Amino acid sequence: MKNLKKKSQDGTNAAILIAILSAFIIIYIMFLPSEDRQDILEGDGSGVGSSSSPSKITLLKESVGRLDPVSKVRDKALPNVNIFEATNAKVLEQFNPLTVRNGWFEKKPRKLSFILNDVDQADNVFLSFSAPVRKGILAIAFNGEVIFESRLAGINVEPIKVRRSLLKKENELLFSVSSVGARFWTANEYTLQDIKLIGDITDRSRQESQNSFSLSDKEVSNIEKAELRFVPYCTNALLVGSLGVSVNSRSVFSAVPVCNDKYTVEIPLSALNAGSNSVMFRTDKGTYAVEQIRLAFTQKEEPETTFFFEVNESTFKKVSGNNATHNAFFGLKFVDDRDIKKADININDRFIRIDQDEKAFRKNINSFIEKDNNFVKITPRSVLEIVEVSVELERR
Repeated sequence: MKNLKKKSQDGTNAAILIAILSAFIIIYIMFLPSEDRQDILEGDGSGVGSSSSPSKITLLKESVGRLDPVSKVRDKALPNVNIFEATNAKVLEQFNPLTVRNGWFEKKPRKLSFILNDVDQADNVFLSFSAPVRKGILAIAFNGEVIFESRLAGINVEPIKVRRSLLKKENELLFSVSSVGARFWTANEYTLQDIKLIGDITDRSRQESQNSFSLSDKEVSNIEKAELRFVPYCTNALLVGSLGVSVNSRSVFSAVPVCNDKYTVEIPLSALNAGSNSVMFRTDKGTYAVEQIRLAFTQKEEPETTFFFEVNESTFKKVSGNNATHNAFFGLKFVDDRDIKKADININDRFIRIDQDEKAFRKNINSFIEKDNNFVKITPRSVLEIVEVSVELERR
């Protein structure tokens, strides 16, 4: 019993001692300045990160990694082009004089073989000649089909039309004259001179025109949208044919345009190449002057990396006003590759531009810090290898 009474008395004394110490602590806290009292009650930090020592408070510390910039993609102005259908009359083939005869004792037809290299471009083809000697009915076959069979009254002959469908690369003309019948003592005969095959040849090389431009790998990767803009000028819409436009052989426009109107055509990004690119304009009829040709590019948005941190009221007081006790520092640590580091830093809409080759960047940002929500936005202007981004408070 005596021992139990002694233990009970010891416990009571300990409780009294704890109560007295607690009262002293409460009174001490009550008489502290409000700023220090709040630090003790709430803790000395921002809620993001933790203080590494009483003299330093970490508000933000994050790993970043590699950031790549967006290269500026400039519009490309191209030279004006003129495309037109150039058709000129041309002597396709010219032959030596010849004589054809047909009698009981002599038959003498004449066959002429020749090659036409411009078959696809030839049109309105005529055979012309003069006939100083004429007797009987003259027959002319072109590639096996008779194109003329008649008696000629005069030396000058009306040009004979040759259908375009008869034209081939390798061709044959056959001249013959009719039989004399029962008059065995005579012969029918024609002498032909100045024999020519004449036709209209369209120079299709002038019906198209090509311009070129180049894009770098970075430009191609940074293009969000590409457009081709041009104005087709023509004198008469009834005299022109379809206007075709292709980029790197990919058709992007094919129609009879409204003359003198502006056109904007979107180009598929898959049609663009890193390196050399071509724009081809062509028409199948008439004349176009295509001007104000421009490749207009919309580039992708600038890559941005954003970090957020919170600053409570007590921490904000440490860096603001005349009674500030700490300095706020923004810092970046780079991989030491000795390359130039270029970046734009936006801290709560206050801006810092970095252009250096040092491994670390550090700047006082007391005036940048705001109470509650804060942000740091990094926009690279060169390739950046960032080890760490930080915002720290250091005691003065």
